[in-house]
Amino acid sequence: MYQKIKYISSLGEIDFKNSEPIILQSITGLSETKAEHTTTKYINQDGEKYEKSNLNKKEIVIKFLLIGNSHEDYINYRNKILRVINPKAGEGELIYSYGDIQRSIKLVPDESPTMPIKSNTKFAECEVVLLAHDPYMKDVMEYGEEICTWVGGMSFKFSLPLSFKKRGETKQNIYNNGHVETPIKIYFKGPANNPCVINHSTGEFIKVNRELTSDDTLIINTEFSNKTVEIERNGVRTNAFNYIDLDSTFFKLRVGDNLIEYTTENNLTPQSVEIRYRNRYIGI
Repeated sequence: MYQKIKYISSLGEIDFKNSEPIILQSITGLSETKAEHTTTKYINQDGEKYEKSNLNKKEIVIKFLLIGNSHEDYINYRNKILRVINPKAGEGELIYSYGDIQRSIKLVPDESPTMPIKSNTKFAECEVVLLAHDPYMKDVMEYGEEICTWVGGMSFKFSLPLSFKKRGETKQNIYNNGHVETPIKIYFKGPANNPCVINHSTGEFIKVNRELTSDDTLIINTEFSNKTVEIERNGVRTNAFNYIDLDSTFFKLRVGDNLIEYTTENNLTPQSVEIRYRNRYIGI
């Protein structure tokens, strides 16, 4: 069982694996993340009072062998790597695979890759240094948990007796299997009046004081520095941030169990309510 890495940027992708032409030798920094600790010291206090810890950015170093069938072959591969793993290409994505583990992290090259070039060189030991300003690794795939609003109903082909639609549960437990809390995306498909989503495990909620028609989908993103509240109708999204209830919290899923419930007023029943998220990890 071998480690595999794929680096994807706006200019292409590079695979590091256990075979030519790009053979992965080692990768360091995926799990090593330094933290900054906030403390308070009072007059005449022995020591300090701990407040909180924040993770710094990660530095990830990939060492690899670049092997070509000829000097020209080596130069061509070298040029491709320089083009793709390029600080000017902006932030890229690294996908790490090892057995059943598959996680991704956003990175930007700290510098262009180190790849020696000499007369008639057909292979060389190389290195690339990458920076992850968001230190968390995430699941490659986004999970989706639907809080069913309707269950049953006719389907074709059908068999007797018929089962008609009925009101489903308005609560769903969502388990965050990551290392830290994770933001969510909420897709609340109308009709609804003053739709609200509650995390009973933390006591937090997010509510939008607005009526949704059956053509409307409320989309909420609780990610830090990327919080949005939008209503989509016929493929067009409009900003609805000003409809947020002032007591709302753009909550995240805590580690472990999260009992999520939706509510709506005036006996309106939405078509569906879906919670999407990606577990976050400190490292591999």
